[in-house]
Amino acid sequence: MLELWWWPGPAVIAAVVLMTVVGLGALARRRPDLARRPIMLLTLATSIGYLVWRIGFTLPEPGGWGFVAGVTLLVAEIVGLTQVVSAVVLAWRPSLLPTPDIDALASPPSVDVFIATYDEPLAVLEPTLAGAMGIRYPGAVTVYVCDDGSRPAVRALAERYGAVHLQREIHDHAKAGNLNNALAHSTGELIVTLDADMIPRADFLERTVGYFVDERLAYAQAPQAFHNEDPFQYNLFSGAALPNEQDLFMRGMQAGKSRFNAVMYVGSNTVFRRTALADIGGFATGVITEDMATGMLLQAAGWRSTFVPHLVAAGLAPESFADLLVQRTRWSRGNIQTTRRWNPLTMPGLTPMQRWLYTDGIVYWHFGILKLVFILAPLVWLLGGVSIVQTDIPSVAVVWLPYFAASLVSMSVISEGRRSFTWTHVYEVAMAPTIALAVIAEWVGLSQKAFAVTPKGVSTSSFAFGLRVAVPHLVLLGLSVLGLLTAFVLAPERYSIDSLIVTVFWTIYNMVGLVFAVLVCLERPRPRRQERTRVDATLTAELWPGCRIPGRTLDLSVGGARLLLPWTDDFQQEDALAAMLPSPTIDIDGIGALAGRVRRVEGGDEGLEVGWEFSELDPNAMVRLIALISSSPDWIGTDLETDASLRRSLSRTLRGVASPRPQHARHEYRMSADDTLRLIRSESMRPRSRRARGDAASLPAQLVDLSASGCQILSRASLQPGERVRLELDSVAGASVEAVVRWTQRQGILIAAGLQFVDAPSAAEAPAEPDDAATGRAASERVSS
Repeated sequence: MLELWWWPGPAVIAAVVLMTVVGLGALARRRPDLARRPIMLLTLATSIGYLVWRIGFTLPEPGGWGFVAGVTLLVAEIVGLTQVVSAVVLAWRPSLLPTPDIDALASPPSVDVFIATYDEPLAVLEPTLAGAMGIRYPGAVTVYVCDDGSRPAVRALAERYGAVHLQREIHDHAKAGNLNNALAHSTGELIVTLDADMIPRADFLERTVGYFVDERLAYAQAPQAFHNEDPFQYNLFSGAALPNEQDLFMRGMQAGKSRFNAVMYVGSNTVFRRTALADIGGFATGVITEDMATGMLLQAAGWRSTFVPHLVAAGLAPESFADLLVQRTRWSRGNIQTTRRWNPLTMPGLTPMQRWLYTDGIVYWHFGILKLVFILAPLVWLLGGVSIVQTDIPSVAVVWLPYFAASLVSMSVISEGRRSFTWTHVYEVAMAPTIALAVIAEWVGLSQKAFAVTPKGVSTSSFAFGLRVAVPHLVLLGLSVLGLLTAFVLAPERYSIDSLIVTVFWTIYNMVGLVFAVLVCLERPRPRRQERTRVDATLTAELWPGCRIPGRTLDLSVGGARLLLPWTDDFQQEDALAAMLPSPTIDIDGIGALAGRVRRVEGGDEGLEVGWEFSELDPNAMVRLIALISSSPDWIGTDLETDASLRRSLSRTLRGVASPRPQHARHEYRMSADDTLRLIRSESMRPRSRRARGDAASLPAQLVDLSASGCQILSRASLQPGERVRLELDSVAGASVEAVVRWTQRQGILIAAGLQFVDAPSAAEAPAEPDDAATGRAASERVSS
């Protein structure tokens, strides 16, 4: 029957399909609105053709392990194709309603903001609280800190900001129980739920409350967005090229679900109508994903939901791959628990499309099992000699190749540029072993009862490899390499050329995903506890006595800022050498005067760059700071893949790991200098051991850089740390200063030395060592010339 595919008819059709796919792909780059639906229809057509071919022509003969494995693979592919159908349905016509203005309501309803917290660090919780206190709204707003950890420090924080602190005696039902307790102790007509790390923008309610002009609207769900890089972005050095891994669902698929009143409640960034929650008895309990269950119960009760297309809040994505897996394990297990208690296929009140979409979401969490099937399938043939797909190269070219090409093009089009086919493969391969194990454990009755909070606000100072997480990927990678060695070296006679070509391509494709899965387990250092955001705000800095310098911010965080003070006629590089005030301040427009200290300085062509650390901010200043940061267009990254080819990501990762960026800690300005001086060493100053070798009392030296408290020089003198010398500048008669040698470093035939001036105003800090050997080499070249 396979000879059918040698017939010219199917080959011509396949060629036409391939050319059409290529043409539509090119059109999609220029006019995605025109290419979108034709590509989706073509994807469905090629998928159906591929499925018919797989069922009718490729299964092994019944009986034996080959047939069992072949049917298992076919079932996995069928499940995967149902996901494609769902994606096409959701992307066909997203429902994005215009945002109604609050004025459309007869009067602004009262709003209660619930910030749920358990054990998150105060440094994570405080910005969220400050953001909530800064929300603009014409009506009454009350902020509740729902503290399920019963921490005195959280109570004190809430009281400082004027929020209501709530805690309970019995901590049952985890987050859902916490929110239900807040419902019982509040009266607002609308309820906002926020996770402890989800900082709301000032316009949160302005963008969401207007939707409640619909009296049957139960909740309005805004996307969960993130102002830091997730482990895929960060560990693969691709933060500017890749969107957050959740953006496809949060910003794309949710919009499609809105058309069918099937928007999923995702636990945060949501506004509820209190009467709707009361109608179902509050937030759902008994499962670890109370959010999904609550939304489904409201929709089954006849209430409506809608998607808000605005980014009105942002939080912290998991900061290590292991933490990300903790989060996704909870989600996968929670979906299964919800299915057991409220099966969307049998639950009264749901529409057919709601049943389909909720079931599709539950099926999605079995991707770990499906992906493992796809990874192991070619290895069964390479290592075990068990053939699970009966085909030949012409058939693959005629049927599979158009299907694969259409899938490659359509994924990016359906996701509107948020996700490519190849990165979907990487994400799923990386998470597959852990998610598969969690899903299997949940189905066999080994349920997770405790609610595991995803760690946030973590900082690390060195690379770390998550070996425990990477072991399954390393094993699968090793088996893949062994399979290829068997095919080409150990037993090549076992394989036909047709099966070898197909299986080797399949194995290499899987290995690409496995390599990236291992790389993402290599955790980069995260030295900063607070995320920085590019913010361009004007300021005035008072760092030196009697000197107010205008400048601007380059970036801001809740802990500090990076400032640029431009060089002007009134502010020259020489002025930056003066000793700084013991209590400097900066005044940022929109925030006010802020005390702090200088952590780093760096001179450049444009001006002096200053790393600034805030002193403890009062609540009013923190509220204004959070409002300024969250209003920046750079606070939340793009949700589009821009420079995200696997080749470039691999190159960036390898370069980044091989050349980690050095961390500088320069606390005062060092101005490059190119002048000669005399290094004076009296008999009492020179070490006794060197007098016999005839070290001169006076030697020429080269000035490399200069700061308020010291300098760096190059000389032939054999200086020792702790030795005191006198410097006389050749270009200025009578200019001399006494200094102490703090460090030395040999640079060829010369000695580089850092000297600290004696009795200098900033003498508490020794001159920083050279940033790298190039500094010494450059200085050495100047001396030689």
